[in-house]
Amino acid sequence: MKNIRITPAFVLLAAALICCENGGLIGALCAAVAAHEGGHLLLIRLWGGRVEQLTLGLGGMDIRYTCPRASYPKDAWIALAGPGANLLCCLLCAAPAQRLENEGLYLFLGCSGLLCLFNLLPALPLDGGVCLRALLLCRWEMERCDRALAVCGWCVGMALLAAGVLLCVLSQGNVTLLVCALFVLSRAGRQGRQRRKTPLRLGLKERA
Repeated sequence: MKNIRITPAFVLLAAALICCENGGLIGALCAAVAAHEGGHLLLIRLWGGRVEQLTLGLGGMDIRYTCPRASYPKDAWIALAGPGANLLCCLLCAAPAQRLENEGLYLFLGCSGLLCLFNLLPALPLDGGVCLRALLLCRWEMERCDRALAVCGWCVGMALLAAGVLLCVLSQGNVTLLVCALFVLSRAGRQGRQRRKTPLRLGLKERA
């Protein structure tokens, strides 16, 4: 690996999590994130790939890699490896959590499940969006794919925004979904404005 880069946004996010009173939740979330990113890295490694750069940002970890005999379907599988790792953790820990009635395991199950479902949404820079773009690039040109993903991003973002407003009202202040919605919408807006070829997270390159 050549380098690891930490963005200011990630530092602010880490500081906010440290200030959170629920230490058990922070530990469970960190474990779920580690399993998620570990799924990506493991599949890259199993396919003989090499990680060139890791960037820790507001949206998680961006992985730039090179892989022998690279292909768009392979990029799609690598994107799905993260949510797949979270799903596997849920399946493996469900029975022990119920038998032991351990709060930490329950928190880990919840964080893993939410992380899996959220990342499967078809919007960039989430894994679902990366996977969808890789599959679309098998048949479409780059510009058409970017337009389609910008529309998907806006649709997903607006749905999250509506759900976030409802959650905020019902819970009297929970803004988690609103933050997620703004994150997705900001990326969709940037995608729509740029309309140009850009490398994606998880090393998805502009291949012919």
